[in-house]
Amino acid sequence: MLARLFLLWGAFALPASAAIVVDGVPDEPEWQQARVFGDLRRTQPYTLDTASVETQVRMLATPEGLAFAFRCAQDPSLPRVKPFTPRDRISSADRVNIMIDFDADAKTAYNFTVSLSNSIEDAVITEENNFNADWDADWAHAVHEDDAGWAVEIVLPWTIATMRDSAADKRTVAVYFDRVLASRSERSAVPAIFYGNPVFLSAFEKVEIPQYRSQILDFFPYVSALYDVKNDRQEFRGGMDMFWKPSGDFQLTAALNPDFGQVESDELVVNFDAIETFYSDKRPFFTENQGLFDLRTPQGGRILYTRRVGGPSDDDSGRAADIDAAVKLNGNAGRLKYGLFLADEADDAGRQFTAARLLYTPDTVGVGLLVTDVERPALDRHATVSTTDLRWQPNERFQLNGQILLSDVESGDQSSEGAGAWIGAAFTPSARWHHEASLAHYDAQLDFNDAGYLPRNSLNELRWTSHVKVNDRPAESSVAAIDYGADIRYSTNDRGVRLPATVFLTREASFRRGGAYLLEYQWRPPGYDDEIARGAGNVWRPSRHWFFANYVSPRRNGWHYESGIWILQEGLGGHALQWEGRLVYSFSDRLSLDAEVNARSSRDWLVWKQDDQLARYERSLWDTSINLDWFPRARHELRAKVQWFAVSAHDGRGYRLGQRGRLHPDGSADDFSVNNFGLQLRYRYELAPQSDFYAVYSRGGFERRDDHDNGLALFRDAVSLRDADQFLVKLRYRF
Repeated sequence: MLARLFLLWGAFALPASAAIVVDGVPDEPEWQQARVFGDLRRTQPYTLDTASVETQVRMLATPEGLAFAFRCAQDPSLPRVKPFTPRDRISSADRVNIMIDFDADAKTAYNFTVSLSNSIEDAVITEENNFNADWDADWAHAVHEDDAGWAVEIVLPWTIATMRDSAADKRTVAVYFDRVLASRSERSAVPAIFYGNPVFLSAFEKVEIPQYRSQILDFFPYVSALYDVKNDRQEFRGGMDMFWKPSGDFQLTAALNPDFGQVESDELVVNFDAIETFYSDKRPFFTENQGLFDLRTPQGGRILYTRRVGGPSDDDSGRAADIDAAVKLNGNAGRLKYGLFLADEADDAGRQFTAARLLYTPDTVGVGLLVTDVERPALDRHATVSTTDLRWQPNERFQLNGQILLSDVESGDQSSEGAGAWIGAAFTPSARWHHEASLAHYDAQLDFNDAGYLPRNSLNELRWTSHVKVNDRPAESSVAAIDYGADIRYSTNDRGVRLPATVFLTREASFRRGGAYLLEYQWRPPGYDDEIARGAGNVWRPSRHWFFANYVSPRRNGWHYESGIWILQEGLGGHALQWEGRLVYSFSDRLSLDAEVNARSSRDWLVWKQDDQLARYERSLWDTSINLDWFPRARHELRAKVQWFAVSAHDGRGYRLGQRGRLHPDGSADDFSVNNFGLQLRYRYELAPQSDFYAVYSRGGFERRDDHDNGLALFRDAVSLRDADQFLVKLRYRF
């Protein structure tokens, strides 16, 4: 059986020989037939004038895939910034980007980034400008330097994503290219659009290219071994992922006993709010061709939130649920895109997840349906959600979007049906101005948290946003371009209770010699907070003001920094002050440090205690992280990551919720402190593309105490926390 699978894989593999040798030197004769893109315009700063350095991009369709070649002129007088970085973590480096929409329908696009050190990023783009870097694809890339500049070659195989009409001789794709010159904080692009614009994918340049057929079948078996140092316990696992693409129109992904060990660590968060913390997902099965299922609401909701699968078990053990198997398929039938997602957790408490997606995309209209279904036997709960989405875009200047959401939840002998809807319009009358308006309603029974992520229900919200870019600054001005923004929101809950509105104003400026600064002001008029008391009632909150100023320095001699300050009101009257600092320093191209510190001191912090009891505290907060990345040799990567999050609350005053949302004094409140610490040391060796060996040591813990202390004492205690202490080795190989 295994021999037959290897023969099948060989039949579907890419040709052994290729006309384009990906070595960073685009000197093959075939490049003379490529389409050439030039005249890149500056979009950071947003001046739209000719770039200060010349860049030429070539694009060529080959049997092996779409090939691209960048030629980047860079005089020796311009510093070349080329630190080696882990995948998807390029922060400050000379680099180029390819963004491509294979179906040219502005539904889903893909971003591929290569830096001067040949470090890479890849991401999926949905909803015009939502970038998700969790996806990691297999594509070829190489960089070559010379005295005049540097060049990049990239080949994207035809199997990298699903594409409709893959059997046709030609296809139309939409493309965007840009180049970043790190020493000047300058980005130049063709077409001349900015990736942060609300209308971005729709403005890509459409190109007709020849199309070639390609097939692939990949198996990714893994083995892992974990040693729990604290409990002297061992655990061994094994499983497999499978990716099959018989054509561009169809892809099947499957996982048997998938391993989601601690190779990537989440950011430390201690959440005192009523809204659940959202986490991204780096697990390969859940990131591969997930763009079709990536349906969001304007308030940050996700109809399908893949972190639910394998999340905390329903058996109240606190452990993550094991997954027996998962299957996902994506395909196209003409203008119809379809997808099916299935996942089954292990044991009697295991959940069963199902999601089905249809999306019909004629030229100016998109109509879709996403249905999710979750069976939770341990809770005797069954939840079904259906979402209908609509998009109409008659031209590049105007776009209309909307959703209708219906939920049906049965829990025991009780059932609940909920509904919601939103509609939004985006209008771009010129390259300088952009406006958006949206109206949303979610009733109190709407619930899609079993398979999705719902920040809140019981909401009626009216929102208006405007941006204007000023790019006609005088030549003698140190500021090259300014972006002014205004965001106004008015909201009530489903019972008609007026929630605090928001007026949010921004001013972002880019300097001609690199660097930028940001000013933000937020005013929240008086209103009721219906979440902080966790259902015990509405809390009246007076008017509050927030101010934020931030500066990002240009890169100089291997380092740059960010510094910001917040002045805010997070309680009922007193102020808080927060300083944010970040330093990125490259000791060499292969060794870099990224350190960040956030420190807040508050004289009035309002927090829920229990039932209808709340408290106001003076508190101190520390949120720090240090990342050290070292690439001693090609294919070798060493990373050290340390995080510490702590809160110390003292001089508490207790309050009880009274009539009309007013808080009445109710004695004192006990001091407390929270400590959270995490350390990860990781070694990665790349055996081959998408084949890796990992050795990871992780340690950390969480502690809450009924006292308070200063930051130094809390940090000293934090490093001794040891809720988890384990060593993991993992081998994942592609066949």
